[in-house]
Amino acid sequence: MSENASHGTEIMRASQLNAALASFAIDTLAGVLTALLALAYAAGYGAMIFSAGLTPCLPAGMPTALLSCVIVSLVIALTSSVPFMIAGPDSNATALLAGLAASVALSVHAAGGDDAAVLATVLMLIAVSSLTTGALLFALAHWKRGNAIQYIPFPVIGGFLAGTGLLLLEGALRVLTDAPVGAATFGIFMALPWLASVPALVVGIGLLVLTRITPLSRYVIVLPSMIALGIAIFYGGLHGSGKSLEDARHMGLLFHYEPVTGMRLPFLLLHDAWLPTLFSRAPEILAVAAVSAMTVLLNTTSIGVTASRDVDFNREMRAAGIANVLTGLAGGLVGAQSMTRTMTNWRLGVRGRRAGVLAALFCFVVIARFPSLMALLPKPVLVGLQIFIGAAMLIEWLVNAFRRLPWHDYLLIPAIMVIIAAYGIVAGVLLGVIAACLLFVVRYGRVNCFRLEFDGRGRRSNVERTVDENRVLDAEARALYGVALQGFLFFGTAYSILTHIRARIEGPADAVRYVLVDFARVHGVDASSTASFVRLRQACARANAQLVLTGLSPILKAWFAKGITDTRGASRPHEFADLDGGLEWIETQMLHAAKPSRDARTGAFASTPPDTLDMLRPHLDTLTLAPGEYVFRQADPGDSIYFVETGRVTVALSVGDGRTLRLRSFGAGTIVGEMAVYTGARRSADVVADEPTVVLRLALSTLQRLENDDPALAARMHKFVARVLAARLVVANEQIRAAQ
Repeated sequence: MSENASHGTEIMRASQLNAALASFAIDTLAGVLTALLALAYAAGYGAMIFSAGLTPCLPAGMPTALLSCVIVSLVIALTSSVPFMIAGPDSNATALLAGLAASVALSVHAAGGDDAAVLATVLMLIAVSSLTTGALLFALAHWKRGNAIQYIPFPVIGGFLAGTGLLLLEGALRVLTDAPVGAATFGIFMALPWLASVPALVVGIGLLVLTRITPLSRYVIVLPSMIALGIAIFYGGLHGSGKSLEDARHMGLLFHYEPVTGMRLPFLLLHDAWLPTLFSRAPEILAVAAVSAMTVLLNTTSIGVTASRDVDFNREMRAAGIANVLTGLAGGLVGAQSMTRTMTNWRLGVRGRRAGVLAALFCFVVIARFPSLMALLPKPVLVGLQIFIGAAMLIEWLVNAFRRLPWHDYLLIPAIMVIIAAYGIVAGVLLGVIAACLLFVVRYGRVNCFRLEFDGRGRRSNVERTVDENRVLDAEARALYGVALQGFLFFGTAYSILTHIRARIEGPADAVRYVLVDFARVHGVDASSTASFVRLRQACARANAQLVLTGLSPILKAWFAKGITDTRGASRPHEFADLDGGLEWIETQMLHAAKPSRDARTGAFASTPPDTLDMLRPHLDTLTLAPGEYVFRQADPGDSIYFVETGRVTVALSVGDGRTLRLRSFGAGTIVGEMAVYTGARRSADVVADEPTVVLRLALSTLQRLENDDPALAARMHKFVARVLAARLVVANEQIRAAQ
């Protein structure tokens, strides 16, 4: 028995060891592959920044990009909310820094600075950009504003990314031709030896084609395969043409790298750097930081969707912030989470942090101990990677976005791209934000702010009326015009509200005597919209209609007090806390206005049971109630029906915390409590007197006795209750119909 158990334990340990070795092998493979990709990208980004006029500075500047592979990768691998996250230098920030570095170099040279001053200033620019980016990302995470970047309009993001793609293509051409992009660029490109142009085009165009026709499951092999093909074409051509590595370096097809140990730290450059030139570029440096924050959000969102994982955006911002602060202190390039390398890691089967840590360590070993290996990476292959990234971004946002976006949104994308190319990232993004805001104003001005339109038939207060009173209110229904508004009201929507209501009250239809405007669902107003409501008050005064405002929040009251409700006299609007209160007041005014003519014909509104029920009075108990006294309480037995003779009672429901909700009020001539009597259920709410009230009580036992002793009287009683319930149903149906 013990031997079998021991044998089983050994098998289990062997199985666990094999699984651990297999996992380590996968992590090692993934780490090496992602490290090679990161180094290739970083070398290309460094070449882009230190191109054209900055080419002599390339050997000293290249370590800034390579160092970012180590620091950013290691920090994010250890702190990301996604265990298999891979990070490195960011292409979007690099595209902006490339143009910014060229501008800084020109400014320093124009001011009389030498090459040493240019190099120091550009290296300080890179370090300050990384530090600013890190500080912004960490601040967004600290105050839990990781999602704040989502408030940037989508077309602005698209325009920025399209502009970044164009800058990447421009940087690729600048690296390849070693000259600024201009009218002569095409001629310079055509004059290049085929060893410079063919590998770049093969890698760039090949990746564009293959990434669109290859299934995602095989995407992991496309990128390294195309890089390997480009390297093979380059060295095959170099060998076939009889040229040596030294010849290739003289032709500018291979780079020369300084060891990372000779890297210049930022605080040692303060004496040589032209700091006023850096201060004048503060808006552009802030733009780089904002772009990096956007990149972190977009990349991590895409990773979460593709890998079906929840991503903590604030944690990702914090991780990227710490990584950029550390790389900035060391003089490294801005970095961020990488979508392509992270998904390569994931598709290889990596689910932990070990692969990311191994990738960072492998990068460190290569750049610290074997910098000569980096010198063998052909410049055309790195240019091909830049062509692929830039062209892919342009295709996504200029071609694919055309099929997804409305035309007025889409036009912003090429417009922003052109502005970025001509005037820079700050001008392009500002133009995009302004244009997007104007489009939003125009569109929101067309949004229907009318949540509900109604007259006296389609909307009633929660006060129970007698059958006769309901007839009067039905006859006067057109005298009320009410609207319930919603959303945020500004000058565009407020003007449309004004014209709509004026067309109703000044039209040839039945005269409107009451205009009710409910603001319960209105979130806010701007200063200009109050002028439209002043004109509405004036229009109501001209039409001899009373303006009633309901549901005004304290903020809205403060706004309107300066323009609408500061008048005195008959044109002053009437204010009520809620729509129900405003409707009750209007109904009361209508009934009072109709009462004299009603008295002349019928004596008064029926405030007691009809004459046919006069014989019922001897069977009723009279109860006199003071304000606040209960007719019955919630959960009491349903043993009586109550006729309100004078005064008023309210049905109230307890909602906890000592608060009650008014459901309905009953005035003279109405009945209350009949539902529990007919259903046999307990009372579902409290009924309390609002004012001195007299009610007549018909006990259930009395009604049952009448059904035996005087069936005709009991039948008339049941018929009266049925009429009351039918009248309530008619009112409810009208309100439902009006709400459709």
